[in-house]
Amino acid sequence: MLICKVYSIFAYFAFIYILTSIIYLCITFSYGTPFKDAVAQIPELQAIKDEAVIKRSNAFYIGITISIVISVLFKPFGNC
Repeated sequence: MLICKVYSIFAYFAFIYILTSIIYLCITFSYGTPFKDAVAQIPELQAIKDEAVIKRSNAFYIGITISIVISVLFKPFGNC
């Protein structure tokens, strides 16, 4: 039963992280985006930013794919 207690701790960490992210988004919703506005005015910087967005998106999707595969193979919550 120790294994389920460990998973509960991780579930609480995940819940706290998700709730913190939602609160952060609510608080910062009205904040301006001065850097984004400045980058939008310079085409060269916008091209660099667009390239970085694609790379980071791909890295995120690779991470999700690997996480799903690991979850399916190891079934970390199968005993709880």
